[in-house]
Amino acid sequence: MTTAILYSGLGLDRAHCLRRDGDIAELMRRPGARFTLYWRGRQLVAGTPPAIRWLDRAYGLRLAEATAGNCLLLGEDGAGPLLALDVSGLEAGENGPEMGGNWVWLRSVGGLLPAQDSALLAYARGVLVWREKTRFCASCGGALLVQDSGHSTRCASPSCGALHFPRTDPAIIMLVTDPAGRALLGRQPVWTPGMYSCLAGFVEPGEALEDAVAREVWEEAGIKIRSTTYVASQPWPFPSSLMIGFNAMAEGGEPVADPHEIEDVRWFTRDEVSTFGEADRPGAEGRFLPRRDSIARVLVEAWLKG
Repeated sequence: MTTAILYSGLGLDRAHCLRRDGDIAELMRRPGARFTLYWRGRQLVAGTPPAIRWLDRAYGLRLAEATAGNCLLLGEDGAGPLLALDVSGLEAGENGPEMGGNWVWLRSVGGLLPAQDSALLAYARGVLVWREKTRFCASCGGALLVQDSGHSTRCASPSCGALHFPRTDPAIIMLVTDPAGRALLGRQPVWTPGMYSCLAGFVEPGEALEDAVAREVWEEAGIKIRSTTYVASQPWPFPSSLMIGFNAMAEGGEPVADPHEIEDVRWFTRDEVSTFGEADRPGAEGRFLPRRDSIARVLVEAWLKG
């Protein structure tokens, strides 16, 4: 797979030793420290084309003090520490607090940003969403103490002390083909009408990835899988998944949609899929492919190219 996959390939030094041993309050005050911001699910970018809107140390420290927001060390470059700060405590209107940029949903601009900026914002979002949703110990309900420069927490109760780490839920996604060279695409009823994509699902406990591929295809479409081939993976912090992409060869047969999850599933030829459009300009019979920031789109386009 030579196609670059959005949100992956981050080249930043994550500064493991510094993260493990460092004090986040001290790291925030280091010369060259810069902050990327998160506000109620959105992140701050600026410019045309857009890029991360970085705030300097002084500005970031003022915001951290004003909001008492979650902060974490992302890593460091030659200039100093790079940090992500949750400023969701700031009150603002629909467009967010004025910070010299635009508050955007990552999926709306991910493909427009420099690749490293997209990957870094996905990384920051993944950890901050976990911090936002993990406020109490899952073992005893006690308070949590933040450690590892924002990357883990520990229960404050001496009788518990449980450690908690950011969640990453493995999910498989597969481009299934049959001996005739057709691709199996389907749609869920909650999707925008007309969108068709690869089948996908979460890996269950005690299940190998290849087993998950075969199970999901059988459950959702009633199709048996003959073989699977790993293609690539994609961080997917919406909110906390890792998409693991496969090509899979089916034994054949006609698909039958699982009525609980799938609205429609069918075999398509390359000629048919080549007529699909985009969400804003659907193609034949109103059909369109998933967004270009998804590994599903990468799998389909690789198949279209043969």
